[in-house]
Amino acid sequence: MKIESLNQCRICNSGNLHRFLHLPLMPLTDDFLPCDRLGSEFLHDINVFVCDDCHTAQTLHDVDMGDYYEDYQYAVGASPTASRFMRILSQNLLSKFLPNKSGLKVIEVGSGDGGQLLAFQELGCNVMGYEPSSTLSRIAAEKGVPTIQGLFTKESIHELPAEWQRADVVMLSYTFDHLPHPREFVSAAKQILDPEHGLLVVEIHNLQRIFERQEYCLFEHEHTIYLTEATAAALCQREGMTILDFDLLPEVDRRANSLIFVAAPTDSKLAKTLGMAPVSTSSDYLSKSFYDEQALLIQSGIANLNAFVSKVTEAGKTIAGYGAGGRGVMTLAAMTSASQLLYLADKKPKSDNLYVPKSALRLVGIEALRDQPVDEILVFSFGYMKEIQADLVHYGYKPEQLHSLLNVLEGHS
Repeated sequence: MKIESLNQCRICNSGNLHRFLHLPLMPLTDDFLPCDRLGSEFLHDINVFVCDDCHTAQTLHDVDMGDYYEDYQYAVGASPTASRFMRILSQNLLSKFLPNKSGLKVIEVGSGDGGQLLAFQELGCNVMGYEPSSTLSRIAAEKGVPTIQGLFTKESIHELPAEWQRADVVMLSYTFDHLPHPREFVSAAKQILDPEHGLLVVEIHNLQRIFERQEYCLFEHEHTIYLTEATAAALCQREGMTILDFDLLPEVDRRANSLIFVAAPTDSKLAKTLGMAPVSTSSDYLSKSFYDEQALLIQSGIANLNAFVSKVTEAGKTIAGYGAGGRGVMTLAAMTSASQLLYLADKKPKSDNLYVPKSALRLVGIEALRDQPVDEILVFSFGYMKEIQADLVHYGYKPEQLHSLLNVLEGHS
């Protein structure tokens, strides 16, 4: 794959960048491969930097993802937990910011299998998806969610159908932090948003949570930036957008690591009426030494993971992983003990007879936990723990056999 190295901040173009984390030879999160291709997968170091001037954490390499995203198949649409989240998000957004407005137009970039847009559609909105994966685009279309297949760039707004040159909502769910040029996107979104009540809605991973939980697995080749409330607000302000809200959903209804913000054009009626949302980010995030300390804690978390798996196997027990999303793949890739797991199970694996990149674990469906039972399960997709426990109780597993990734990282399991 073609890799382009950068030497300037993605947000402010500064050259004052401090590397604080190095993860050697990491794979792509969805690059599962057959047995005969093991060893040929894409592996490249992940280095994470913080800008001394605008304080945005970021990677400084871009991987050519065109073909990779075309075949991307990961989606959470089959999960009741995810479906509930999508319904609540759409309901809260419309009732809080756009009440009594009919025929609203909602565009989602990185719309996946159409689950979120379907929730808006059920509330009477007109919807349009933009999704690079041909498989997910097809699934969305089968659900009745119109979707344009392709990577969204600054030119894409000109390729939208005429009736979509103006929208009420532009949304991205765990897509904004995949963009190599996030400021360009904010500028493009502003051009098509209704100037008086248009909204940009973004769900991304929260850097503050990443550090609090030592979730190094969220540092991926696919991700380019890692935001806090403060850096998100500053980014939007650079492009004439004001963040109105960081609290669209209460904590109990959010996903595992979810920073959600709602922004509007700064000169819009909404922004003038509501004003800028309060920002809560510690001043620690202005210090380079703070980032170096977090990197040391991350290495400690990796050591805890290795120690936990070794302790289980040395006791003569068997262990498997659960959750084939990015968390599972990237967590395993940095572990030295990953090969001690029997397999990686998932409720909806990408395909049969595939293996996990770098760790080389066999990828299996949830039925493997019944047919080839294990003593302990390391759950990477901890945000769905209750749902997973409910599924696995039918196979005879007890809650104490399921260990949350977060607990293990912190040395509590």
